[in-house]
Amino acid sequence: MLSRQHVVELGLLAGILIVAACFRWTGLAWDNGYLFHPDERQIILVVSRIQLPANPLEVLNPDSPLNPKFFAYGSLPLYLLRLLLPFAPPSNIFGPWEDDQLASWVLFGRWLSGLFDLGTIVLTYTLGRRVYGARVGLIAAALLAVTVLNIQLAHFYAVDTPLTFFTIGTLYFAFLMAQQNELGQADGSEQSRDARKILGSYKLWTGVFLGLALATKVTAFPLIVPVLYACYRADDAPPWRWSRAGIRAVWGRVRPSFLRVVGVALVVFVVTQPYALIDWYNFGRDVVREALVARGWLDYPYTRQYAGSVPFAYQVTQGAIWGMGLPLGIFAWGGGLLFLTQWWKTRERRDTFLLLFAMSYLITLSFQYTKYLRYLMPLLPVLYILAVCAWGRLLARRPVVFATLTSLVLVLSSIYAFSFTQIYMREHPWLTASRWIYENIDEGRTIAIEEWDDALPTLIRFDKEDRRATQYTQLALPTYEDDTDAKRAELAQMLSRADAVVVASQRSYGSIRKLPERYPMTNRYYEALFNGELGFEPQMTARNDLVLGGIVIRDDPFAGLGLETTRVNALLDDAGRQVWNWGPADESFSVYDHPQPIVFVKMRELNPQEMEALLQ
Repeated sequence: MLSRQHVVELGLLAGILIVAACFRWTGLAWDNGYLFHPDERQIILVVSRIQLPANPLEVLNPDSPLNPKFFAYGSLPLYLLRLLLPFAPPSNIFGPWEDDQLASWVLFGRWLSGLFDLGTIVLTYTLGRRVYGARVGLIAAALLAVTVLNIQLAHFYAVDTPLTFFTIGTLYFAFLMAQQNELGQADGSEQSRDARKILGSYKLWTGVFLGLALATKVTAFPLIVPVLYACYRADDAPPWRWSRAGIRAVWGRVRPSFLRVVGVALVVFVVTQPYALIDWYNFGRDVVREALVARGWLDYPYTRQYAGSVPFAYQVTQGAIWGMGLPLGIFAWGGGLLFLTQWWKTRERRDTFLLLFAMSYLITLSFQYTKYLRYLMPLLPVLYILAVCAWGRLLARRPVVFATLTSLVLVLSSIYAFSFTQIYMREHPWLTASRWIYENIDEGRTIAIEEWDDALPTLIRFDKEDRRATQYTQLALPTYEDDTDAKRAELAQMLSRADAVVVASQRSYGSIRKLPERYPMTNRYYEALFNGELGFEPQMTARNDLVLGGIVIRDDPFAGLGLETTRVNALLDDAGRQVWNWGPADESFSVYDHPQPIVFVKMRELNPQEMEALLQ
């Protein structure tokens, strides 16, 4: 029977989940079915191709229609969505796709993504409660409920929310396994036999969740470190010694449990991602390619945004400012550092377990060239648990101060979360820009767009007719190609023909301005475009800022790039509102759901030779 205290805890957790669900399931149709998130778009298109083969024996063939033939991410999220699609309700939104079902599928996927994140909140509470008590678990869960990064990623069906869920599930069962060291001794008693059964079930579930995490994304591999430590504690291994004999003694004791957990994980991995073995060549190729891209050893345009970024410092600052908001960011990162100093003095086993994951995961991120903000998501639940515990220890004799601190952080984070969620209730800036183009640029005109960015205008359904980009001549500017005389001539030709230049987001100029030595000519192009030398003037821009009352919280895509943006900013309607410019945000934080498109319209004709001379 539940105690009164436990009933109160569950009531508080239920309230936290209700608030979290409101944030995560508000505005799921934020892009009107256009699938503006590229990873989500790719996943949905891959899922739409997955089918059961006509002949069951075809399952073992790499050419089977059940093979996603896409291994940049794990197959588990793909198969899970495909399996549940019959339960997807119809939607009343449309997109530019021939298959109208894609819109309902993506809405269902986003709902499922939010459900995974709600599950992570529950697991965060249970893990925090198990390790440090109910207070820590509830506060950490509440902080996660109002974390903007989690709210944003719950609005996309990608791998981040299921990966985080399975990661925290692995840690929870691994910690339960680590706690059983005193009960796992064999003395022949009934109690000992029951303890061994319980320990065996914990090992089984640790392996299951580890396998599911790896089948979601192989970057879950750092979980091996806390799992190994949990086996070390569960098997009552001899004290660690930095010698060959000492290491051999520890490994001999830990090996059976560790191999059992890993064996279960591998079975689960193969069952949920079978084509990792059946189509091993393509699987290995995709995994290696993604690893090389993440390390910066394979050059792609979408990774050049991280040129000059400082490892660790970039993740901490971007996570604190945008992913969490400064009050929560300072509380979390500061608390994490405080926890590390506390651990250094005590070396408690429970502290070591969680800290091993946090440090191994953070070190893994620091070695990566790509620093997408979403990579922090699996770390945040553990970071919050550590931070709440650390601040609680520091302020143990000042409970009122601790309560005031955590309440203030929660209130301010809730306000930030509420203002962020409002962007999903307004029209996406790319749709606003597309509507403006159709209404202000005559059909048949020539529009220059940028390669590797979304092409605007997109399909817009007006009252009388549908307008499409095919009503214009589109030229794709090769901005990412290496600067050569041929590229200069091609740009000049295209710009002389174009009646308008559409810059859909900061993807191109935000990256190229950070690489002046590699792109001297293209940097000159952007300078001349923004300052009007090329004969184009900004006539339209759109933003979907975080707004709370009369205050606008703005991420600045131009910060530190040295571009003349006075005329662009003059197009924004900020009258009567106070603008708080918080500086640049990670591209992946803004470009999918609230980018800033700019439409430059030609006001002065220049021939190709004049254009080319300006690009010298």
